[in-house]
Amino acid sequence: MTYKKIFALSPIMLAFAVHSQTAESTNEKIGKAKDEDIETIRIIESRIQRVSSGATGLGLDSFDTPQSLSIVEGSTIDNYSLNDINSLFKQVTGINIDQTETDRTYFSARGFDITSMHIDGSGIPFGDIFVGDLDTAIYEKVEFIRGSNGLITGLGNPSGTVNYVRKRPSNDAKASIALTYGRWANVRAVADVSTPLTESGSWAARAVMVHQDKESWLDLYENSRSVLYGVVDGQISDNLTLTFGYTYQDNNSDGVTWGAVPLIYSDGSQVDFPVNTTTAMDWTYWDTLNETAFAELSWYITDNLNFTSKLNYINYEDESELFYSYSNTGLEHETGLGMLGYPGKFSAEDETLIWDNNLQGTFQAWGLEHTFNFGISLADSKTSDLDSGALSGFDVMPAFPGWNKAEVARPTWAAPYEAGFTDVSLNRFYGSLQLAVTENFDLVIGASFVDYENEGESWGASTSTSEDGSSPYLGFTWEVMTDLNVYGSYSDIYQPQYYLNEDLLPLGSAEGRSYELGIKKRFENNLLVSFAAFRTEQENLYEFLGYDDGDGVDDEDYSDDFNYALYKGVTVDSNGFELEVSGQISQEWSVQGGFTALTMDDENGDEARTFVPRKTLKLLADYSPQWQEKLSAGMSVRWQSDMYYDTAYGRISQDSYTLIGGYVQYSINEQISLSLNLDNITDEKYLSSVRSEQAFYGSPINYSLTMRWDY
Repeated sequence: MTYKKIFALSPIMLAFAVHSQTAESTNEKIGKAKDEDIETIRIIESRIQRVSSGATGLGLDSFDTPQSLSIVEGSTIDNYSLNDINSLFKQVTGINIDQTETDRTYFSARGFDITSMHIDGSGIPFGDIFVGDLDTAIYEKVEFIRGSNGLITGLGNPSGTVNYVRKRPSNDAKASIALTYGRWANVRAVADVSTPLTESGSWAARAVMVHQDKESWLDLYENSRSVLYGVVDGQISDNLTLTFGYTYQDNNSDGVTWGAVPLIYSDGSQVDFPVNTTTAMDWTYWDTLNETAFAELSWYITDNLNFTSKLNYINYEDESELFYSYSNTGLEHETGLGMLGYPGKFSAEDETLIWDNNLQGTFQAWGLEHTFNFGISLADSKTSDLDSGALSGFDVMPAFPGWNKAEVARPTWAAPYEAGFTDVSLNRFYGSLQLAVTENFDLVIGASFVDYENEGESWGASTSTSEDGSSPYLGFTWEVMTDLNVYGSYSDIYQPQYYLNEDLLPLGSAEGRSYELGIKKRFENNLLVSFAAFRTEQENLYEFLGYDDGDGVDDEDYSDDFNYALYKGVTVDSNGFELEVSGQISQEWSVQGGFTALTMDDENGDEARTFVPRKTLKLLADYSPQWQEKLSAGMSVRWQSDMYYDTAYGRISQDSYTLIGGYVQYSINEQISLSLNLDNITDEKYLSSVRSEQAFYGSPINYSLTMRWDY
């Protein structure tokens, strides 16, 4: 069973306290509001000051957070046309993606799979593979927190957490429309409207609408998606604010791959096919629907204390008809024969309900101010996976490549049956405390206590487990001189795993320890340079063994197929460092990017997870010339070292490669602008992944033109 969600949760509004100086400044801005209008001041100020919970749940900025933290702002997303999460993740320091199929993707950081995707600070940390092409138009920014994340997820996965921060209403009426046309018939339209609902501005609403149709460099593949997002927030009394919203994303893909192109011949030599090569049939599709509804009630208790209660409902639906091509004997180099066909029809529905209650505040002690954060989160998630067996289509395939995409006709399907289900309960109590030991030294301590239960079944095998666990956290920041922080952090790793072992029993939890030590320097214009050294020790980490039907017999026909994905637990140590820079380096130039280097070894001292590149470089550089204020430009650089994957036939390898892109934007007037975006300018040929024996080639040179109107 594959995990197919973790999307859309609720807003965070932390800065409701309006001190006298802030209130006075606000009064001047809005015309010396009367005392009875304090609720208007509060909601307007909260929109200006809203911050997210970051890596510790304490709302610390990047400089004061004792972990590596990258933030991609909405302006960067727009400038570089990072319209989906795959294109966005590719540009972030220390983040790697493996696109093993057209519509399923693995994300990793520091060598380990990212399993926690949050929105506005909430989520369920399960699943290592994500389905669909999620749009980024509804987000104000995206935070990438690298390192162990037990404080904010309840489970200490050592890779990190992604936190999407939703767009919210603004204090003034605003609107924008962006129209894009690009290579492979890529047509996209985005409308974003925000308006106050009351004269005072105490209530406001925002809506974002997206529609996109695009084809691909891969034969047959095309995608259509529609997104609708609406949110309303406002003041319901002097001390209570309410936010509620809804997100709808319909993603439909045709000509999809299940698995992908074989990468190695039976003689051990690696294939070299055209970049448009695919194993898809013309009847295949993969459609997903994500709907979320959320509400948040925030109680401003005092200037130093705020309570927030968030309720979130997520519904995910999945429908697909797929075709998998594989081999028992290997693809023959001379003839191109040896491939077999395996069609499948699947549907799934997942429902998740999360109720999160959080108390945050500050207090004075020893003449210094300290911050605390305590909360209780109750979550329940139910999934159901239906399969419909194919009554035809298990064919011996002709020579590959050269298929006409209709070798196997759309099968007749048997009646659907429930192949698997889960009922997960994840309840946790968490807390963190930032203690100002001195004016320059802060200590961050915290812990998350988890009660996890899963009643589940996968093709007749039980996946049910019940566990209690905890993830303690310890960190510090020491400002050794003005704007120079030395920091460190430690966290236990506790990660329940739903995978089956060779005995068709749950694999059990991965456990271990995560360490990070670093330095952060803040310069003028908020330019931030950081260096981090990290170490992770992890035991019982899942590693894929293969597929089986559970009878213990290695059949040569179709009976030995894909009922179960089997895993074993391994010990893996990861060591490395990261160097990152973000901010303005002059009046005309700003940069964001970094370099990551790591090693990964198993219990025998051999290299582990060799499909992860050991070195990566990401850089975004933006230029706004003073001699022409209407012009702006940017360049993106992505480089990674070589990587490989050993199979029974030999080694699959991908040499190091560099991808260069960028944009040029010109403002015709104050409201209308044009921009040209380019990616892979040098037309580099590379594999999207070497995580398994199958993958496809990454995008060749790509371009798009966007016209934007702002009001």
